[in-house]
Amino acid sequence: MSASMLPDGGTAAVSGPGSLEVITPDLDAAIHWTEHGYPHPLAKWHHHPQVEFHLIREGSGLMMAGDGVLPFEEGHVALIGANLPHNWVSDLRPGERLEHRDVVCHVRPEVLRVLMTYFPECSGFGIALHRASYALVLSGRSAARAASCLETMGGHEGVRRLADFVELLAAFEEAPEGEWSTVVTPGYDPSGGSGSERLLNAAIGYVTDNLGGDIRLEEAAAQAAMSPSAFSRFFKRTAGVGFADFVRRLRVGRACRLLATTDMPVARIQRECGYGNASNFNRRFLAETGVTPSAYRKARQGY
Repeated sequence: MSASMLPDGGTAAVSGPGSLEVITPDLDAAIHWTEHGYPHPLAKWHHHPQVEFHLIREGSGLMMAGDGVLPFEEGHVALIGANLPHNWVSDLRPGERLEHRDVVCHVRPEVLRVLMTYFPECSGFGIALHRASYALVLSGRSAARAASCLETMGGHEGVRRLADFVELLAAFEEAPEGEWSTVVTPGYDPSGGSGSERLLNAAIGYVTDNLGGDIRLEEAAAQAAMSPSAFSRFFKRTAGVGFADFVRRLRVGRACRLLATTDMPVARIQRECGYGNASNFNRRFLAETGVTPSAYRKARQGY
């Protein structure tokens, strides 16, 4: 099944493939495993020829892949196909850093094809790889299983890491209906449009740097040397979501995290998320989550 997973169901075509990330292969291993915090130089709109398994350990925000956008929280696990542009944008407070946000595993598609060719027992992995071309996301027990495999791989080397990797593939292959979904629209073409990744990453940086303050379409457009109308079209075409919707979803995502993890008064959270008055904040929060901020906190914290 394929769905945008946006709260409003919207998607749009992307004009550019994102910048190419060069992943240096390990000389004695086919599986490249790493972890990093956020912000990080690699956390940008980009693509690479390797298949990517990605776990979010902490924080919340928006996953961007191809022409789809999906909210994420800690425990989010995804499989990204070769050369599919992607990014995870966390909502951070000023000066905040997530030290251990990501666990990432890369492997070249040809390695997986060899595995499936010489081990018929692995032939079912092709199903997961096909879905990965549309950004495959797990949930429920399947996500927990895959996350455990990714964490375990970090402490293993050699054949033990290979065994973890096979178990990780199995978690994606065996995920039942209801515990997997895809993000990218069928027929999406990542080619075309040079330079769009630089402009998009600059716009994302502007938003995340000013999330608690005033964010203006005109200012974002000026940084890209575009008129506001041209920038608005460019952002939606490239990011898969409108500029105002992108800002709102990041702000509401930050509010959700603060409501769930702190005792901060709702009025202060409203200000921390860039909303000047309570009525606008409550209206936007309700439209995005279906509940009021107080109800959300009660459900998450039990009071």
